[in-house]
Amino acid sequence: MVFVSIGLRLRVEVEALNMVEALGAYTRHRTASVFKKVAKNGSVAYKLVTAPAVSGQSIANGYMRELVELARYYKLAVCDECSAYELRGGFTKHGTSKQVTHDELVRNCVVEDLTGFMVPDAGLRRTSPVMFSYMVPDLESAKAMVDPQFHVRYDFITKEHQPFTIESGTAIYMVMIAIDVDRIGKLERGEYLPDRDRRVEIALRGLVALFEGLGYGAKKARYLPIEEVVGCVAAVSSPIPFMVSPPRVYGGGDNYLNDTIKRASKYVEALRQIDEAITILYFDKEGLKPSASANEGKEGLEIVKAETLIDVIEKVLESIKGHVGRARAR
Repeated sequence: MVFVSIGLRLRVEVEALNMVEALGAYTRHRTASVFKKVAKNGSVAYKLVTAPAVSGQSIANGYMRELVELARYYKLAVCDECSAYELRGGFTKHGTSKQVTHDELVRNCVVEDLTGFMVPDAGLRRTSPVMFSYMVPDLESAKAMVDPQFHVRYDFITKEHQPFTIESGTAIYMVMIAIDVDRIGKLERGEYLPDRDRRVEIALRGLVALFEGLGYGAKKARYLPIEEVVGCVAAVSSPIPFMVSPPRVYGGGDNYLNDTIKRASKYVEALRQIDEAITILYFDKEGLKPSASANEGKEGLEIVKAETLIDVIEKVLESIKGHVGRARAR
């Protein structure tokens, strides 16, 4: 099994990417309850804080849109329903179909291959090989705010003011992504499609388009956020999946890069009898550096520095090929 996990840090300011409801002239931002570590009587305690958030469903919707566009250039199949997502108002598909098969859906649509599907009437279900967390703030290193922004429209005919308020969020956001590479392009009986390698490529490069091109979220016509990818850590692991640490930066100098490398080092040591291998790839714009002890070489563990998110993804694709070849050689 080859498994990819990614943790991203995003600096996002004044965004309304995921609104949940309008109460009269007041439009609310989605929020989530997250923990913040606090010191209490010399020990660690946790405070529950309500913070701005962007749902994994919202991020996945943007990812599916990017896949439809990229599939044209990769010459990969996309079904009529996914191609017409704008006319259909989203990616709701196959609600009453009984005449489809699992392999037919996978073969005829790279979007459904990568993001899953459910056809209750046909008794079919495919869990998405590409998984997204909610996007939530890193409250260990920065505050997060939800600010109500007051606006007024003036009607020159009625000479009346029309006030309305929209909540906006600002935070250092974290998002986690996992990709089960082995399940991409895989049919029900275990065979792989001939174009599987291109499907793996589009799965990773779709993430570049999503986050570097701000392909997720809504309400961007007048609330286009100020967004910057400030850090990333990725891990390619086989044969047992390994998840990177949440991309937090703690007080006292500890951070997600150190934590991921330390955990990976212990992981390959604990699983050395099954020849576990992990490649860690990272880039950082916040002045973080893995400590010398965390960066010590260990058999089965490789650590690679990159310059940008695009560079990380390209190196992940190279690493996947190495891990797949290694798995075949076993």
